[in-house]
Amino acid sequence: MLAVVTISAFGADNTIYINQSGSNSNISITQNGAGDAVEGVQGTGSSATTPAVITGNSNNVTVNQVGTGDTLQLGIQTTVANGLTGNNYNYSVTGNNATAVINSNNDGSATSASNNISVTQTGNTANLNINLLGTGNNFTAVTAGGSSNSIVAIVNGTNNTDNITMNGGASNSLTMTQGTTTTAATNASVTLNSTGASNTFGLTQTGGTNGDSITIGGYNATGLAVVGSLTGSSNTITASQTGSNDNTLVLGLTGNSNTFTVNQTATSGNNTTNIQSSGSSNTWNIVQHH
Repeated sequence: MLAVVTISAFGADNTIYINQSGSNSNISITQNGAGDAVEGVQGTGSSATTPAVITGNSNNVTVNQVGTGDTLQLGIQTTVANGLTGNNYNYSVTGNNATAVINSNNDGSATSASNNISVTQTGNTANLNINLLGTGNNFTAVTAGGSSNSIVAIVNGTNNTDNITMNGGASNSLTMTQGTTTTAATNASVTLNSTGASNTFGLTQTGGTNGDSITIGGYNATGLAVVGSLTGSSNTITASQTGSNDNTLVLGLTGNSNTFTVNQTATSGNNTTNIQSSGSSNTWNIVQHH
């Protein structure tokens, strides 16, 4: 079944309620105004925290919001297996004080594979919360334009790829957790590029047999792989990687007064840390266990 839905709303305090079931759907939503919201159907919950539910496989969902104080609550329910065609979700918001919550395992079935989630935030105090569970998922986030933007991501599963860019402002923060002690994030990769001052990153990976990798772009005076920019000052970076095999952290940056804390544990494989730093007053604390 193929469904095509296009919704446009202009003005203040627009709200769209969604409870959709089916596969091969194309859904496009545009909201222009302050206080816009995309959330769940009334009666399924008690407040705006009730997520809009989209159930099925091979769906394409696009949400564009322009204005101040916009919110998105999206719950994804899918049963697609690894290697098959999952769902594509694109969310773009322009404005201050925006909040988005996207949960790829809204029904708690622990099945959520091969999904692509792309988020673009422009403005001040943009907050993104991602809960991504499954195999072969791709998560891309770009946040730019002002201060106090944040991304909180919890990613569990195998062969997941995350690309995050934080540009254009001060006081950015990222908190990312991949894997738990019971659900390993095997062969997971994170690539982070950031320009701006006073960024705070917290990255934790609990991996399995194939190991995990983190790449934070920046300084490249030696010709090694890191090229992208981490050019701000007063950054605080904390990374923790555990697992049974081959953890890799690559960090490059320019700027002053940076602090790094890196902990790597690979019980039967290799730990690799590659740090390229240009600047002064940096504090490094690196611990590797094998």
